[in-house]
Amino acid sequence: MKVKLITRRYLNILCGLVMIVAAASNANAQHRSEEEIKRIQDAKVAIITNRLNLTPEQSAGFWPVYNEYSQKRREIHRSQRKIINDKKAEGKTDDQVLNNLKEVQDLRQKELDLEKEYQSKFLKTITAAQVIELYKAERTFNDMLIQRLKQRN
Repeated sequence: MKVKLITRRYLNILCGLVMIVAAASNANAQHRSEEEIKRIQDAKVAIITNRLNLTPEQSAGFWPVYNEYSQKRREIHRSQRKIINDKKAEGKTDDQVLNNLKEVQDLRQKELDLEKEYQSKFLKTITAAQVIELYKAERTFNDMLIQRLKQRN
C-alpha cells in the first residue's frame, strides 16, 4: 500500500513536471519569464523532495544550503557559457584559444571544488544515501528537461 502511494505520488509529480515543461517549451528557451522559471524550479524541488524523502527537520536545514549551492553552480555555468559563446576561436591565435580552454577547465575545477564543499554541508542535515539520491534526482530532472526540449524541436 505504501509503495503504491509513493509510486502514485511520484507519477503525479512527473506528470506535473511534463505539463510544466511543455508549457515552458512553448516560449523561447532563452527568454523564459520569471514565472516559467519558477514553475520549473518548483518541479525540481518536488522531485528532489520526493526522492530524498526529507523529514521536516531535514528539509528546514537542507533547502537553504541547497539553494545557495544551486545559485553558485548556476553562476559557474553562466561563466562557462560566456567564455564558450563569446570567445569564438575564429581569428584567434592558438595561445588565445588555449587560454580560453584553460579558463573553462578552471571553472570546471571550481565546480568540482564547490560540489566537495557543499557535500560536507549537506551531510550535516541529510544522510550520505540522501546525498546520492540528490545527485540522481538532479540528473533525472535534467535528463527530463533535455528530452522535452528535444521533442519540441
